[in-house]
Amino acid sequence: MIMVVVAVAIGVILLVNGGAVGFDQDDTSVDIGSDSGDGATTEETTTTTEAPPSTVAPASVVVVAANGANVSGLAGRTTDVLAALGYSNTQAKDATADAAVTAIYFAPGFDANAAAIAQSLGFPTTAVQALPAQPVATDQPADAGVVVLLGADSEALIAAAEAVTTTTAPAGGAGSTTTTTA
Repeated sequence: MIMVVVAVAIGVILLVNGGAVGFDQDDTSVDIGSDSGDGATTEETTTTTEAPPSTVAPASVVVVAANGANVSGLAGRTTDVLAALGYSNTQAKDATADAAVTAIYFAPGFDANAAAIAQSLGFPTTAVQALPAQPVATDQPADAGVVVLLGADSEALIAAAEAVTTTTAPAGGAGSTTTTTA
C-alpha cells in the first residue's frame, strides 16, 4: 500500500512540475510528505491550474461598437479600425445610454478577444469587463462576442488608432488593399 501512495505522490509532483523534478533545477530536494509508519500518508496536496484563455479568430467574432460619447461617426470610425485589425464582422450602433468612460464588454469565451481589442485601441485592461445582461447598444445582436461601449474618453484614442492603422490602395486603384501598422 505504501508503494502505491508513494507512486501516486511522485506522479502528482511530476505533473505539477511538468516532469522537471530534479532536472535543470538548483533545488534537488522533493518533499513527498511524511510516513507515520502505519501505512497512512499524513499530508496530501492537490493543485489545480486554469488553462490560459484562447482567442477566437478575429474574423469570426461579432464586434459591436456602441457610440455612448455622442460624437457623430465615432462608432463607424471604430469599426473601420477594428476591420483593419482583422475584426471584419463589426457593427456600428448607438449606445442605449451615454457613457463617460469606455468599457469593452465580452461574452463568455471572448475575454481574450476583448483584451486584445482594448490593447490595440489603447484602452487599459481595466476597461475589459463581462458583458452585462442588459444590452448596451441599440439592436445589439444576441451573438455579439465583444461590445465596445465608446465613452467620452474614447475619441482621442480612436483617432490615435486610426493614425497607426492605415489602409492604402495599390497604384492604379486596382487589386487588393494592404493594411500597414506603424
